[in-house]
Amino acid sequence: MNFSASTVNRIPVASAVPRIYRFLVISSLLGAIFLFHGCLSLIDGIIIPAQVSLDQEFLVAVDGSVIGHGGGMAGLVVQVPESFEFLGATYVTSSARRVLRRNGNVAARYRAEKGHVVIAVGDSIPSSRETDADVRVLLRFVPKQAGPFTVKFASGVVVMQNGRLAWRSTDPADLRDFGELTDERLVRTLQVVYAERNGTAAIELAGNRQHLLCPDSGLFRLPLDRDFTIETWCATVSTDAPLISSRPDDFNTAFPFELRISSWGEAQVRCADGHHSWSSERGPFIADGMWHHLAVSWCSDSLRYVLYVDGHAADTLAVPELMRGVSADQLVIGTNLPRTQFVRASFDELRLWETCRNEQEIAYYRDLALSGYETNLYVLFSFDNGTDGHIAGQSQLDSLWLFAYNKPRLVVSTTPLRIELLAFNAVLDEDSVRMSWETYDESKVRGYEVEKRLESGKYTVIHHIEPLRTAERHQEYAVTDNWRGREIAYYRLRKLNTDGTVLFSEEVPIGTETILNFVLEDNVPNPFTESTEIRYTLSKRTRVDLTVYDIMGSEIRVLVSERQEAGSYTVAFDGSDLPGGMYFYKMRTSTGSQTKKMYLAK
Repeated sequence: MNFSASTVNRIPVASAVPRIYRFLVISSLLGAIFLFHGCLSLIDGIIIPAQVSLDQEFLVAVDGSVIGHGGGMAGLVVQVPESFEFLGATYVTSSARRVLRRNGNVAARYRAEKGHVVIAVGDSIPSSRETDADVRVLLRFVPKQAGPFTVKFASGVVVMQNGRLAWRSTDPADLRDFGELTDERLVRTLQVVYAERNGTAAIELAGNRQHLLCPDSGLFRLPLDRDFTIETWCATVSTDAPLISSRPDDFNTAFPFELRISSWGEAQVRCADGHHSWSSERGPFIADGMWHHLAVSWCSDSLRYVLYVDGHAADTLAVPELMRGVSADQLVIGTNLPRTQFVRASFDELRLWETCRNEQEIAYYRDLALSGYETNLYVLFSFDNGTDGHIAGQSQLDSLWLFAYNKPRLVVSTTPLRIELLAFNAVLDEDSVRMSWETYDESKVRGYEVEKRLESGKYTVIHHIEPLRTAERHQEYAVTDNWRGREIAYYRLRKLNTDGTVLFSEEVPIGTETILNFVLEDNVPNPFTESTEIRYTLSKRTRVDLTVYDIMGSEIRVLVSERQEAGSYTVAFDGSDLPGGMYFYKMRTSTGSQTKKMYLAK
């Protein structure tokens, strides 16, 4: 098998070391194979995550180019830890995409270091008339052991010796043994860690026709005569697939927006007027399996999309005036409108804004878990709750939902979101509700607002408090509210900052004990890996029904269904036989019901 390979790092090799031949270009003509001297390719760099999570698939991208006419060979040799499960490799060019095959003969030429294995992959590139063709090789792994590891690459070329093709190393100093490689530019390190779960949920689309549908409303039509911004956190190893789309199956119908993963694994914005289509250029590689923050701002005045990746502007896409009247009938997540392509990805914090947000605004909110009540925010889908295939959004407008198809899973999120909540307390004291909070830095605080809502109402401000701004950094505040009894009310604290940002505390319910004859506590632990305990207290003898549901509202297990005496109870829930994700447990008595959520982490 004709084969060549190479070693690079993130810095372009051409600027870091002397040029190293890495891909062999040969021609297949009249059944004969000829070696074209000098028609070799150069690898420009390797993109590899600095940190990956245990048991989570990730991708390494190797970039290069084929120089010369005709077909050729794409190949790569890499040394990885034995604990890395190799899932396969593919290469992508502008006109081809093909699976690379392992080559044991080439791999055997290298002696792996202790605890490592050598993998060689390669395959032919179809004949082409292009003089130069960019190539990206994608290697897929799953780490099975935590710790620091090294990954090494070696270059080589197939040459003709005594009328036969043979492999020759082109490493610096003609090193053939991985154990002897010492040039740090040919070695990459990465850390395998246990995933840090932030306590919120993300939705996981497995690619088997799973997708989310936004309702047909004025909000989701995305008319290009007004500003909007769409942003989300996304983790994917898919390529050439839509992420968020209003696109039909072809470009013969006008559509305003599609955010997709290109065949090269890069985020891309598309739109079309029915006769012409426009796409942004190549951007940062994001199909590495890691979480990336993606945002697309549409500015109607300038008729321009701006694509942001991880808080920074990555590309722009300007469209002609005739696109201003284009809108969509629906918006889908994880597929396109005809449902012909499906992405394998996870999403968290889908946000739709009514303004064209700039880089500073996007970067500030990027790592912050939002409440849904931020200024100019249309709707927030945090994926923390849902039932019967409906996922509710937090909105200051009408109730908005996503419709989930083919049972996607809610899983415990590992996004780097900061849940920045304020230390706010509210307790019932006879006919008053006493609220208090503490602060430790008021240098950027413009004011505080205490908000209240009833069971089915919206929040209203009941107290506005100016910051004390004393020399003491630590401050304590306290306010009260009248309690009318026989009602359930919710309180929260809203902090207004001088830069225009707003932070919210968690809401605190008051009155549940007065109305209901039970108190249902949060399960412990939460998240849990196999089993958890649910505790509740009954104030009088009553019938109790305690049931667990999945995210789609399907009944999973009945934990309690009987009449019980007043007192405290603990019920164990074993989820070892269930898939990971979000679940709900609902308790019902003669006076009402209450539902709480829990996360099964697997």
